Amino acid sequence: MSNNVDLQGATLVVRALDPALAPLLPGLTGLVAETGSVLSHLAVLAREYQVPTAVGVPDALARFPAGTRLTVDGGTGAVEVVRMAAVGAPPAAPRGGADHTEGMAS
Repeated sequence: MSNNVDLQGATLVVRALDPALAPLLPGLTGLVAETGSVLSHLAVLAREYQVPTAVGVPDALARFPAGTRLTVDGGTGAVEVVRMAAVGAPPAAPRGGADHTEGMAS
């Protein structure tokens, strides 16, 4: 991963939870991993930083390419693509909570 990439406000989608990603957690709005454990070091740190994290999401890298808007529910592990509303349509009410957030896949 390049140090030149700005991940502030992004949802990071990775193949595996690597502890080397820990310095990125404070700027993330979500973390999605294809493999790993909810008890892994990085997943625990993510919860401490209040970054909703979903682990064990099959084919996450293929399903959520860079730039895809996602919501991540850290309580259930659900990851959903945010569908953009038509111009002039009223905005959808946000689904709140510390374990639920929206961001762009990186």
